Parts: sequence; structure tokens; C-alpha cells
Amino acid sequence: MSYVESKQSTLLMFTLAFLALIGVMNAVLFNVAFENILYDLSVSTSQVSWIAVGYSMGIAIGSITYGKLADHFHLKNLLTIGIILFLIGSVLGFVKQESYFIIILARLLQAFGGASFITLSMVSVRKMIRPEKRSTAFALISVGVALAIGMGPLIGGAITDLFGWPYLFVSMLISIIALGPILKVMPLEDKINEKFSFDFTGAFLLFGVIASLLLGANITVMFFILFAIFFLLFGLWISRAKKPFIHQNLFKNTKFMKAITVGFITNGAVMTNMFLIPLLLGIEYDITTSLIGLIFFIASIFSIISSLTAGKILPQQGSKKVIYTSSTIMLLSFLILGVFPDLNIILITFMILLIFIAFSAIQVGLNTLVPQTLISNETGVGLGVYNLMNNVGMALGPAAASAILEQTQSYSLNFVLIALLIIGNIILIAGFSKDK
Repeated sequence: MSYVESKQSTLLMFTLAFLALIGVMNAVLFNVAFENILYDLSVSTSQVSWIAVGYSMGIAIGSITYGKLADHFHLKNLLTIGIILFLIGSVLGFVKQESYFIIILARLLQAFGGASFITLSMVSVRKMIRPEKRSTAFALISVGVALAIGMGPLIGGAITDLFGWPYLFVSMLISIIALGPILKVMPLEDKINEKFSFDFTGAFLLFGVIASLLLGANITVMFFILFAIFFLLFGLWISRAKKPFIHQNLFKNTKFMKAITVGFITNGAVMTNMFLIPLLLGIEYDITTSLIGLIFFIASIFSIISSLTAGKILPQQGSKKVIYTSSTIMLLSFLILGVFPDLNIILITFMILLIFIAFSAIQVGLNTLVPQTLISNETGVGLGVYNLMNNVGMALGPAAASAILEQTQSYSLNFVLIALLIIGNIILIAGFSKDK
């Protein structure tokens, strides 16, 4: 292991947390500007949706690809490439802001670059931060994610209103700050002797699985037919290939599969909550957009406190207990929102705070637990799959909730269904005998 020295490890931990913040915030920023982009570029709603869908696909595909490469190439080099791609996309998007197709390309470049930020940050913590500091490092990454989710809509709205949506690209140039510490502090790991071979067929089939799933959820259900085909072909391929893109043994690791399923459900639940709550408060309670943004900002502050607290207590309590307790809090919060549809705004706000607090603690627990379920030579690809599942959950949750809401006009039903899924999380975590 190429551990970073004590004095430099703090700088590295904050740099990785900063990259996680930028990676998540970049996704959230543009969500508030789609109406402005639609008007300025004179495109349809379906066309502008490709900006979001394309970005989601890029992040999902990039996460697993960087994870795979991280088991064979130096993390410093991969993160540097990711940051440079992200910067190129940011510059291109601003310079060619009048072209719809260039905007799509720019967002894809940002996605392929930004996909490295969270995945490789987690791998870096696992490989370069000493064990006694890892819970703190993972907590800081969770702080970055929480801050981005809470502040992203506020910052995105402010930049769009004051300067225009193209300056959202400009704001992301701040990521260049991370290059200095990455190049200065991050060591080059010991080289892996095994000759690297890239399974292009397996990668293509997996990318087909990801793309068809996201397109089916966001564009048309006909893509689910393609998803089933790609999924079947991918399963057959990895069972027969000598060096598959993802070894099937990873999917036979029951503790790993349980943990990433918890992550999938948790991230889907929180992003669905962020989709439903603004609609609920705006339409049913006539709450202004700025006040809704303020509620989420306050929630993010509590989320940060939760991440730091979870990082401190996790070494004593264990990740399983942190996840189990936090999942129970999240379950009760969604149940109350679903069973009591006429709650006043104060109680709804309190439930939002509890959901954010629980989410951050679960993230800290999972970020510590998932690497413990992996053997050393599959850390990169395993964490890539973990982040892939998180991103897919974030994309599928709001899409499913939107379809249910359109058919039933019921916010309560959505909240109850989320609660039922979280019960599944609690059962999965209870199935762990103990943390490794």
C-alpha cells in the first residue's frame, strides 16, 4: 500500500471531498436551467431532456470504466485525465453555447471526466489513506455530496438568474484547483504485474445495459426490451470470457451485492424525495421556489453534521449499526409523509431534515462497508459498480415516481412505496453477520 504521509493526507482527503462535491454539484446545477436552455436554443422538451439523460449515461458508464481501470493504472494519472476532460467539457460548453449538439457533447465530456471524481476518490481513500483515518475521509466525501445536493439548486438558480445558464459551465472551471494537490500529494501506487487486457465486448454489452435502462426510464419503455437483451447477453458473456470486463465472482459476493443494493435504494429514495417535495410544496402548499431552496439548504447543513458525526462514531459502532439505525429513521420519515398527507409545512420540513440526516449517515456507513467486502484486486471495479448502482438509482427513482404521480396524482403512494423499499434495506443489512 502507498499510504500518504500524515501531513499530506489531510490535504488529499479535502481534495477528494472537493472533487466529490464538484462531481455531484455539476449534475444538480443544470437541472434548474432546463427551461432557460429550452428557450434559448429553441429546442423541444424531449430534446432538452437528452442533456440530462446523456449526462446520466456518461456518469454511469464512466463510473464503472474508471473503476475497472483503477485496478491496473495509477490513480493519479486517471484522476488527472478525468479533471482535464471535465475542464475541456466546461470550456466547450461555454464557448459553443449556441449549439444544441455541442452542448450535448460538452455535457458528455463533463460526465466522462466527472465520473472519475467520486469513484476514484473512494478508491484513493481505500488505497492511500491509513485505516485509522478512512472513516474520516469517507465522511468528508459524504459531506461534499450532501453540500452539493443541498446547495446545487440554490447556486444553479442564482447563476442562471444573474448571468445566464452558459455560466454554469464557467463555474465548473473551479475544478482546476484540485489538479495541484493531486499532482503534488498523490503517490504512484506499486505497479500491477498482471498484463492488462480490456474486454471490449463485455464493456460494450454493459454499456448497452446501462444506456437502454436509462433510456427506458426517461424516454420510452420500448428501450426496456433492449435492456433485457443486453442484460442476457452480458450475463452469458461474463460467464464464458477468460478475462471479462467484470468477473462474475463479484456478483456472487453476497455481502457486496447486499451493500450495493442498499446504496441503490437509498440514493433512489433521496433523489425521488428531491423530485417530489418541490412539487408537493409548490403545488399543494403554494410555497415559493426560493423558500423550497432554503429548506433543502438547511437540510444539507444538517446532512453535513450527520456525515461528520457518523464518521466519528463509526469506528466504535460499526458501519452495519450506523446504516441500520439511519435506515430506520429514513423509513419512519417516509412512512409519516405517506400515511399523513395533510401534514403542516413545519412537520414536512422536519421529515426532510430527518431524511437528509439519515441519508448522509448511510452514505458514510456504506462508503466504509463496501470496500471491506472486496478483495484488493477488485477494489476499483467493485467501487465502480457501487457508484454505478448509486447513479442508476438516482436516475430511476425520479423517473418511476413521475410515472406513478402522473397515473395516480398521489404523493402519498410514492412515499409509502419508498418506505417499503427501505424496509428491504433494513432486511438486507440485518442479513450481515458482522462487518469484515
